[in-house]
Amino acid sequence: MVRKWVEVWERRTVAKASGLGIAVLLLTSLTSARAQQGTAPPALPPEAASKETTLPVAPSDALRMPSNEYVVSPEDLLDVYVLDVPEVTRTYRVSSNGFLTLPLLPEPIPAAGETLDRLSHLISTKFHDAGMLNNARVTVSVVETRRHSVLVSGEVKNPQTYPIFGPTRLLDVLVKAGGLTEGAGNDAIITRGEIGARADLAESARTGAVNPSTQGQSFTLNIRKLVVTGDDKTNILLYPGDRVMLQRAELIYILGAVNRPGGYVLDEARQHITVLKALAMAGDVSGLAKKKRITILRRDPAGPEEKRLEIPVDYKATVKGQIADVRLMADDILYVPESAGLKAWRTSINSAVSMATMGGTALLIYH
Repeated sequence: MVRKWVEVWERRTVAKASGLGIAVLLLTSLTSARAQQGTAPPALPPEAASKETTLPVAPSDALRMPSNEYVVSPEDLLDVYVLDVPEVTRTYRVSSNGFLTLPLLPEPIPAAGETLDRLSHLISTKFHDAGMLNNARVTVSVVETRRHSVLVSGEVKNPQTYPIFGPTRLLDVLVKAGGLTEGAGNDAIITRGEIGARADLAESARTGAVNPSTQGQSFTLNIRKLVVTGDDKTNILLYPGDRVMLQRAELIYILGAVNRPGGYVLDEARQHITVLKALAMAGDVSGLAKKKRITILRRDPAGPEEKRLEIPVDYKATVKGQIADVRLMADDILYVPESAGLKAWRTSINSAVSMATMGGTALLIYH
């Protein structure tokens, strides 16, 4: 019965991740302050393609990059508009080796490494040299880009791929992703792409830092520290091809005959939470609690995911200090059952009080 009741509760409950809403507000305010300071990031290292980011970005975002600055990469989706030539005007995918194939032209055009303006002029020149169009007016724009972007996933409000065309602060990217969700934990996992790895290597050579990151290497940052303090050491630079994954908060669940049942975030202040501390967080046991049957339900690492071990808690001995207060682990369920006898007795008392009150009212009306 305990497991069945808990499983129903787990499907319906929404974890109470208090305090993270404040973190989101701080996240936004810190970014606004940084924008007002107008600090410019260092120059981007030599352009390199990263194969790690695979999701396209929205056209409206990609088009924000000036056409004389954006550098075309392999697998970019480009919109090619040739005035008065509808047969050629449409979208084209740059090949993996960097070439763009257009109808009417005998050979593919080397597009990777060109800016949009230079590529437009090159297409016009190719049509002229082929004897197709003497003065073609060509405009090239970006529809999707897989290489000039950073993938943000996990516990953010809008997880997706975002375009970045140079070094960008982590805080700015998180704000673009809508900030953290209520279920966000303390940490973010950063995975470097090729450009970011090269930048780290150059920084290591300049400063003498140890163990620069390599392509595909991941490391963890404390997002809570970044949000609360705005620490520049935590607010690292991201580069095109990097990935950011916000981890979900670790929770414990306190259910049953307590005054505030629910899920509670295991933040830094609660990493060593015990049974008595957890009950205090939940407003202590209620008057209907069956204290002798308090149980910890813990996932069995050797069994299926839904299976839990039942660990009995000697509440009376723990309160008296006769035994150690049991430490809870992430995803534990602390279940406090109700006493059927106490519940029935309280229901009877409430019914008797209600009837007496109704009788007294009727007698008063009669007189």
